[in-house]
Amino acid sequence: MKQPSAIFIFPSMLRETKKIRFTIGSDNILRTECFPDTIMTLEDGRESTKVSAEMVNHQPHPLLCDLTNVIKMTQECRQHFAGPEHATTFSKCALIVSSPISKMIGNFFLGLNKPLKPTKLFTSKEEGLSWLMTKD
Repeated sequence: MKQPSAIFIFPSMLRETKKIRFTIGSDNILRTECFPDTIMTLEDGRESTKVSAEMVNHQPHPLLCDLTNVIKMTQECRQHFAGPEHATTFSKCALIVSSPISKMIGNFFLGLNKPLKPTKLFTSKEEGLSWLMTKD
């Protein structure tokens, strides 16, 4: 019997919405990366939470969230991402903020919205991944 290709074995390892690419690597870290010039609204945040929950099979995973391409995030979206519904999708979150705008959004998020799970800002994916792989 012919072995099916990997895309059929692991159909949920890569998903995309209009604004975000979601992947899970062999390290079981959920990665999200926004497309260039992304404006995140509450609706986008809810869609992101839904896709994330489906990808991790409703079991929290470490999350590497690259905000570099985000140019605006509404207050309602930030509140959603800091709230209980989104917190069910991840165990801890590394926010990658390597552009001036993403740094501002990340600082607003941590300073005003107080996420329910451990969340830190990093300027590189490597630093964020290293922190996500550490045991708490």
